[in-house]
Amino acid sequence: MDTQIKRINRNLILGWTLIVLILFVSYLGEVIKGARTVPYLIVFSAVTILPMAAVAFFYFRNKESQDLRYYVVVGYFLMYIFVMVTGSTTLVFTYILPLTAFIVLYHDPKLVLGTGIIATIVNFIDIFLRYRRGEIAAVLTKETEIQLALLFLCILAAYLATRIYDDIYKANVAYTKDLADQKEELYQQAEELEAMNGELNKYSDELLVKNEQMRLMTMQTIMTIANTIDAKDEYTRGHSRRVAEYSVAIAKEMGLDEQKVEDIRFIGLLHDIGKIGVPDSVLNKPGKLSNEEYQLMKDHTVTGGEILKDITMINDLDVGAKYHHERYDGKGYPEGLKGEEIPLIARIIGVADAYDAMTSNRIYRRHLPEEKVLAELKKGKGTQFDPAACEAMIRLVEEKRLPNFNLDNDSAEVKQTTQILTRVIDKAEETVLEEAQADELTGTLSRGQGVNMMQDQIGKYGTGSLFIFDIDHFRKINESEGFMVGDKYLRILSDKIKRIKEDQIVSRFGADEFVVYMPQVDSAEDAEDVARKFLEEIKVMTLRDSSISRLSVSIGITQIATEKDKVMVSYENASKALFVAKQYGGNNYFCHRLDKLGDDDDVAVANSSDLERLVDLFKNRNEAELDADGRPVGMDSGFVKIYDFVNDILQKNNGKVRIVLFTLRDIGEVSLEAHEEIMRFLERAITGATRNVGAATKYTNVQYVVLLENMDETETRQIINRIMADFYRSYDKKNVEVHYDAADLGGE
Repeated sequence: MDTQIKRINRNLILGWTLIVLILFVSYLGEVIKGARTVPYLIVFSAVTILPMAAVAFFYFRNKESQDLRYYVVVGYFLMYIFVMVTGSTTLVFTYILPLTAFIVLYHDPKLVLGTGIIATIVNFIDIFLRYRRGEIAAVLTKETEIQLALLFLCILAAYLATRIYDDIYKANVAYTKDLADQKEELYQQAEELEAMNGELNKYSDELLVKNEQMRLMTMQTIMTIANTIDAKDEYTRGHSRRVAEYSVAIAKEMGLDEQKVEDIRFIGLLHDIGKIGVPDSVLNKPGKLSNEEYQLMKDHTVTGGEILKDITMINDLDVGAKYHHERYDGKGYPEGLKGEEIPLIARIIGVADAYDAMTSNRIYRRHLPEEKVLAELKKGKGTQFDPAACEAMIRLVEEKRLPNFNLDNDSAEVKQTTQILTRVIDKAEETVLEEAQADELTGTLSRGQGVNMMQDQIGKYGTGSLFIFDIDHFRKINESEGFMVGDKYLRILSDKIKRIKEDQIVSRFGADEFVVYMPQVDSAEDAEDVARKFLEEIKVMTLRDSSISRLSVSIGITQIATEKDKVMVSYENASKALFVAKQYGGNNYFCHRLDKLGDDDDVAVANSSDLERLVDLFKNRNEAELDADGRPVGMDSGFVKIYDFVNDILQKNNGKVRIVLFTLRDIGEVSLEAHEEIMRFLERAITGATRNVGAATKYTNVQYVVLLENMDETETRQIINRIMADFYRSYDKKNVEVHYDAADLGGE
């Protein structure tokens, strides 16, 4: 439909252009002959060419516009009225006829009828004006009657043609739709027949074995699944294919029969299918796996065996998946089988799998050189690897007889199906996790699932912003208005948050706290703009709806700098920013801005490093070189009080000390004098909060150290919150923020 409209629009513009060109050439000839003047030709060109150019401009902006026909009619009438008024012959009234002929193509009777009516009115006005000027003796003369009759007949003919064309067009559309419906019905029947055929083939082992076409389809399907498995780990592209081909080469070298060799190819392709159940964050983790993560990796063998155990079209299909990590000496997993207890297929695949692992780049190391690989194979023969299979692999490597193949040569069908299946699996995993982990009240992710998904996305994008949205005075709302009202506030806030960005991840971290990762909001300015607009919308909502008048939200923001950023570290930074936002009275935001930090001036990192040095100083005090007073050599005199205090506490039985380091960070212009005044505000806040419960001293010109005796983490947090609240109440300018880190020195 759109293609036809585009074609008609183009032809209409070309036709109009041709008419204008013919008239221009004709009038140019009259100018040359002296019948018309040059100014007339200029005015005629302006009245005709400019509307045509304007309509052409609209056409090139939207070639499939349904409204272009109306622009053409209006523009054409400007020319028509001009020539009717200035024409030297009555025949100029016929200039409307090409337009009616062209717009018939739109099969729009109303458009033709409207054009005819307007043209008739214009002609009546022209006849009346000619009569007033004395050019004709009466309004209705033989000449004017012919003019009106001819105009009426032509417009009537065009109208009737349009009606007939419209009926034919609609009949054709209905016929085409009927054909499409029949085609769709036939397609569905074909799909049903294909499904039935697939079911019949499932129960026909003999046909599957003998039918080469079905064998190729099976091979393509398994290759697709293998590619999909490898796609979960960005460092293992082609791993399953290589293991399959290496296993085939080893089997041939060992003299296995042809059918066994062909089975090994399929089994090798699916040996890692259990990795579908391993989270991407574990598969692609650059560092050392935790015990729990390592167990997840080991479980992929059992998972793979379970997936394949009921598939009987290929003998022992589950064996390779389940036992390829068993060792010949019995120290492997999952069952600790030894020697000949391990199925031969699994022993062959185990050698091929280890060889590919050593010769491929992995996220935790680069591939090993061939000499090192051969040394490892020889070292593992009879312990890790089956001796016969390992010896066959060594010969193939030394004689350079291992197969070479290019993954890019896969058929288009395999590549396309792999992409589709990968998206389907990813989407299914996301859907299952969302359904299983969604918060029942708000429909957002739970804290645990939110952390995992955010970490995966940070690893993917490496940019963005992390937001914390927190309802102010939520506890008071629950206590004064009831939990149903509190739940209403939570649902309203969560629904509002979900509509901010399409690609964000929203998770409920606490009773009234939502954490949101927005990967595309990659600058502090954009993040602050998002927060500012959000809070403005909240204010408008509360003014319009008195039932939520107490809804007030504070927002803490931090930026994501690299794909290696950790969610919980960023969450801590955003929490600190949230704390600052709340000190400004709620319904406010604050951003932990990375762009204020240089490579050598990252306050958060420096603060953490300074704290680590202090902890090391205290914990290793017995190993340090001491001066005459029993203190580490070179200690700043201003720090002696703290050192003696900690020493005294740590020497007591079960004495425990928590150390907190506060650091000022400039986020605006701050003079030296103002800096000293700000430090006094911080000192007063610390002194007031730690009186009788600890000790504090100035550590550097922007840092204070606080020692708290026998306090758990909750009590420490209360002291820190009191210090921060007192500081921001007494110093309300937004040109600094306070970083803090705490650590447990422990006891002796």
